[in-house]
Amino acid sequence: MIPLPQSAEVIVVGGGIVGLSVALALAQAGVKPLLLEAKSFGGAVTGGSLAAIGTHMHGLAEFAVMSHACDLWRDLAARTGNPFEHNPQGQIGFIRDDEGLESGAAWVAEERALGAECRMLTPAEVSEVEPHLTGPLLGATFAPDTATVNPFLAARTVLAEARAAGAVALDHTPVAALLTEAGRINGVRMADGTEIAAGQVVLAAGPWSQEIGASVGIDLPVVPRQAQCLATLRQPAGTITRVVTAVESRGGVASGYTQIQQATSGQILFNTVVDFIDTPPGAKDSIREVPSGFVLSSIDTLTMLFPALAEIPLLRSWVRFEAVSPDSRFLAGTLERDGLWICAGDNGSGYCRSLMLGRFLAGEITGAPVLDAALQRDARTLYDPARHGRAA
Repeated sequence: MIPLPQSAEVIVVGGGIVGLSVALALAQAGVKPLLLEAKSFGGAVTGGSLAAIGTHMHGLAEFAVMSHACDLWRDLAARTGNPFEHNPQGQIGFIRDDEGLESGAAWVAEERALGAECRMLTPAEVSEVEPHLTGPLLGATFAPDTATVNPFLAARTVLAEARAAGAVALDHTPVAALLTEAGRINGVRMADGTEIAAGQVVLAAGPWSQEIGASVGIDLPVVPRQAQCLATLRQPAGTITRVVTAVESRGGVASGYTQIQQATSGQILFNTVVDFIDTPPGAKDSIREVPSGFVLSSIDTLTMLFPALAEIPLLRSWVRFEAVSPDSRFLAGTLERDGLWICAGDNGSGYCRSLMLGRFLAGEITGAPVLDAALQRDARTLYDPARHGRAA
């Protein structure tokens, strides 16, 4: 076991895909970060994600940075031999009513104006693109370049890349609090009382970031939100060939959403995030089973869309918690306390953004941006924590 160091240039708290990506980007920028994960790398919402990589229906303001985020995943797959199953399978946004038709047509028109290849599908075209999707639909949107990755293998790949670049990454090392000196953040205190000094600290621990910030009186505007997933027994390859989602409202990714896809293993995966509700204290550390109502509604939705799957056996389910900001957009940047940074606030598509956010934050911390200047500027505006009032 690697002993805890007494100090580090930068400490990254949280070993999900976001923290891993920040550590990788910092190491590639010449900084030797120390990455500390309370449990297992990728073991929280990262491992429970369906890890879609795409720009469709994620908000026009983010289109450029999301496009670059997708490029980074393609580049990583090409450079590493794709050990994490990057699969550009395309995305169908199903439409069941007139409001959905209007919303889908608007998304397609506006994204195409920005260079996207998405298009509208008639019900007949839906069955050509996804043969088993035969439920009662009025049409669909189709984004042919949306991809997926295996969330566990992708996290392991980024971890290996970060370590190879010089990052020290330790799991089962929970951070309990931040350390301050003269009003500046200067390190962390571990759960066992050990203190580690650092010039900079990055909170990338999802909903746990809020608790760590609170240790020094910082009230971060993020709350936990429940994400849940069902998995079936293996089905023949090609049972579902695309990522299947509902068309979103014009505001972007809604507080509740649905995603269905088939894993490389053959399992059919059904994911949803519940609408914003008050999360009981400690829920993110204790709730692991999905409510029975979700199981029943998921079965109804799956069999409505895919009647041929009416008799499919369910295998397992799981619950994870993501951190969400008031506007469902990431907080990525500096906080009011000198030496403290944040990268948290997922809205259901953090996997896609992670490599881009890592590079953005590394550029901000080191003062030597890696992203194109326009993208760095866009990300600084989009994800600035100050838009919700600085936490002090």
